[in-house]
Amino acid sequence: MGPRERGGRGERGFSLSETVALVMVVAIILVVAVPNLHEANGAAALLGAAGRLRGLMFRCRADAIMNQRATGLVFERQPDSSWRCYIAADGDGDGILRRDIDSLTDPVISEILEFAPETAGLGILRGEFVPDPSGRGRLRGDLSDPVRAGRGDIITFTPDGHATPCSVYLTDHRARMRVLRVYGGTGRVNSLVWRSGWSGWRRTAL
Repeated sequence: MGPRERGGRGERGFSLSETVALVMVVAIILVVAVPNLHEANGAAALLGAAGRLRGLMFRCRADAIMNQRATGLVFERQPDSSWRCYIAADGDGDGILRRDIDSLTDPVISEILEFAPETAGLGILRGEFVPDPSGRGRLRGDLSDPVRAGRGDIITFTPDGHATPCSVYLTDHRARMRVLRVYGGTGRVNSLVWRSGWSGWRRTAL
């Protein structure tokens, strides 16, 4: 038997039925993998957004204590429903006020974080029963407002370490949410995570 005869099936390649079966296996793998990839990307983007915002909160508190002045994390909703936030320092001793920010009396002392609409960032997941992190049933109030820091949307940190008590909600607009909760008496920040289908929020280190 010559070399060509011994090659047999290995040299003639795949049959049509084998090719179809291979294509079907690849399609099944893609169907399973692509949603998981989207979910992983969404979770990573949400974690990154929460991490940047939390870092800004820490900087704001540290500045207030080290420089012995009120310092505020200011949130602004834009006309296109996007959000931005930045740190402003009390320049005249009367607290962080928007009119003082506009007049540059309270200077902006940080970069500006931008959160585009429908991307991982500030927001509350719609069409879901989102539980209240305090454990009192459903999250209520204006679900278009993810910044629960009073009517001014400013988190003020004081020289003695106190802060405006607040909760700031973030979402990937798919299935996940995070909340950063600032405690008034200590100015400390607690991070919780929730996803669709969970009965409650879970504490996380990041």
